[in-house]
Amino acid sequence: MRITTRNILLLSYFLGICISNASSKSRHSIESPFRIVIDGGSTGSRLHIFEFQKDSVTNQTECIRLGSTRVDEPLTAYARTQEQIQNAQAVNATLVSNHLLPLFLYAADIIPTEFHASTFVHYQATAGMRLIPKDEQHLVYDALYEGLHNNSQFVFSNLQRENIATLDGEEEALYGAVAANYLKGVVDVKLHMINKDGIVEDEALDFDGPLGALDMGGASMQIVYLPHEEFEDDELDEDAQYHLTRDDTFDIHKEMMQISDWNDGDLEELPILQDRPNRLNGDKFFSTSYLSYGADQFRERLWNTWVVEILASNSDNKVILNPCSFNGYESEWKGFTLRGTGDAKKCAREVNRLIPHHQDTTEDIATMKTVGGVSHPPIRGHFFAMSLFFFTLDCLRELSGHEKLNDTWPTPKISDLTEALDMLCTRDWKDDLSKIPGKAHEFTRPAVLPDRCFESVYMVTLLRDGFGFKPESKDITFTFLVDGNEVEWSMGMAISHFAEDHLHSTSFRTVDGEIVRSINQTHSGDNCTSMFCYMSSKFQIAMGNWRIY
Repeated sequence: MRITTRNILLLSYFLGICISNASSKSRHSIESPFRIVIDGGSTGSRLHIFEFQKDSVTNQTECIRLGSTRVDEPLTAYARTQEQIQNAQAVNATLVSNHLLPLFLYAADIIPTEFHASTFVHYQATAGMRLIPKDEQHLVYDALYEGLHNNSQFVFSNLQRENIATLDGEEEALYGAVAANYLKGVVDVKLHMINKDGIVEDEALDFDGPLGALDMGGASMQIVYLPHEEFEDDELDEDAQYHLTRDDTFDIHKEMMQISDWNDGDLEELPILQDRPNRLNGDKFFSTSYLSYGADQFRERLWNTWVVEILASNSDNKVILNPCSFNGYESEWKGFTLRGTGDAKKCAREVNRLIPHHQDTTEDIATMKTVGGVSHPPIRGHFFAMSLFFFTLDCLRELSGHEKLNDTWPTPKISDLTEALDMLCTRDWKDDLSKIPGKAHEFTRPAVLPDRCFESVYMVTLLRDGFGFKPESKDITFTFLVDGNEVEWSMGMAISHFAEDHLHSTSFRTVDGEIVRSINQTHSGDNCTSMFCYMSSKFQIAMGNWRIY
């Protein structure tokens, strides 16, 4: 065996990493089966505790939600005001951390003491923090990190600064899709596909792909799904997020970089994910978040459009007929009275003005690939629709009285949803709905009820005319719970990170087809970082090419 200078240098480098990693493990020698994910929303922060429990009989691992708690004060409350910025006033680390300390005390009571120091903790802000300048976000996060680690009551010392961040809309959608697929039994905790008999697939021969996800809030909406392989990357609008990396917090299955310069022969990677995958792989998903396409923002955009148009016409009329509100419902908007006429078909035409499409007509909805100026590949597979999609369209089901929609819920045809719109919107406000605001629907507060006509029309129109779901398709399940569990991105994030930390695999071959090295590593208990796993893999490949003379 000939050992070259390059091999010696590689060996030294690898051993240095191993020693560093061993030193790190000695500080947290007991791998924690628990993970903490905190959802920092616009109205407060919610902590979730997940445990990855391994069944001694089946040898299968499950993700169990052990508990959740929240504080009703958002992290945005601690961002600096303009006056504080001008006065160069620092963010108070003690105040920021103290408001979240009750969450961690709750977690410390549930998670056994021996796992406190090794439990992974992630604080991911959504909604409100996205509206704050990034520099100011970082100051708040720095203060939170500093304040927690300086507090003697804070026991989760494995919290890293890089794990306190803002979660963007695409990542939120992707994690929601992971949670939906796991809870539905499509994938396991390592994101391997499971067939209909509950067997983890090696080839996934009878599986057409994972579930997609649709999510809508007040400010934005998200979509994520696995397109067909024939859809080429260069067809996508650059605003869409089609490839994600671990640095962006969602590279579930890290693909190795090209390493031809480390070997004597030219290497190329074997494809990891085919059109019928055997593993849920983040970088193959289409995912995008449409800002201002949440229900509240879109409604305000539509109202503003009408106001601008009437002002441009120099009309003295202060009443705008609103086809998107219940018949007889009136509201004030920027000096004008919006009077509801309950015309769902006309409302759909108004909504279509703002989606928008490249096409001028909605006749061939299957060819439409653009929402908000962002191109997307053709819809594929089955979807879970969550949050407002469920709350609003369940209200449509109940208040419209549409028999077929009620019978097929929660997986109705798009045409059934469309037919129910008129039956909902034509209901009279004054003599009907206004008399039952608190009893109208389980998931509809009195303050929200007047908007359900618009929201229903908007969502159905967006699904049908924007994304191209066919009228007769039953490709969407509207859901709030799956087997008693909420479908939330926090679970998806915990599973995604667990999957990456416990499974790294890749295959390489030479150009002429000769297999050089195949690596399948399971990292259990070594807290392997992506960079460490990557370098150790390169080392093994390089060492595998030592020549015998």
